[in-house]
Amino acid sequence: TVGHSSPALLDAIASEAASRMGGLNSQDLANLAWAYAAADHLAPTLFGGPAFVVSLCNCYSGLVVEELSQLHQWQVWLRERGVDWPQLPLPLSQRCCEAFHSVEVTPSRLQSDVACTLRSLNLSPKEEVRTLDHISLDAVVTYRGHHVAVEVDGPLHFFGQRPTGATALKRRQLRAAGWPLVSVPFWEWDRLDGVHTKCEYLHWKLEAALYEIL
Repeated sequence: TVGHSSPALLDAIASEAASRMGGLNSQDLANLAWAYAAADHLAPTLFGGPAFVVSLCNCYSGLVVEELSQLHQWQVWLRERGVDWPQLPLPLSQRCCEAFHSVEVTPSRLQSDVACTLRSLNLSPKEEVRTLDHISLDAVVTYRGHHVAVEVDGPLHFFGQRPTGATALKRRQLRAAGWPLVSVPFWEWDRLDGVHTKCEYLHWKLEAALYEIL
């Protein structure tokens, strides 16, 4: 969805989906919600009326963790965009939040190496932190008085060197929530040789992250 989305195509898909709402299952609905959030494309034809939320409520008992997690990110996106559209009822919203929070994250060796280098800078990173929206952060450091999120992005976060939809959505939602963000792509980290070079790289990244918000 990232870098290849045509607004006209997305509008056409939204109109078609809205006309077939009664025939969409829980996976269809969750995929649609997540895809439009990832593309950051408002689709009032699909989401602006009550039909989409009603259809989700009709699937309440059949929604699985992955679908609930997608819907949580959709809810965060709607708040990010500030639209006055029908929201999920509280019981379903809470299920989505709990499902998203329940997804376990295992630190990679790459992530551990970055955290070790941050400690070399005397930054005492806190690892696997959750934001108020329950988004998982690889690490958080305090730098020049600001809490800065550090995301270590391995090969599965990219198509070539273009972020996947999930990676782009997460970055955007973190920035929308006010987080200064350092992204460490695997190919940049892999070409660094030695602790001193890695420390210089992270120092430059941290300065750049603060520059974006100041």
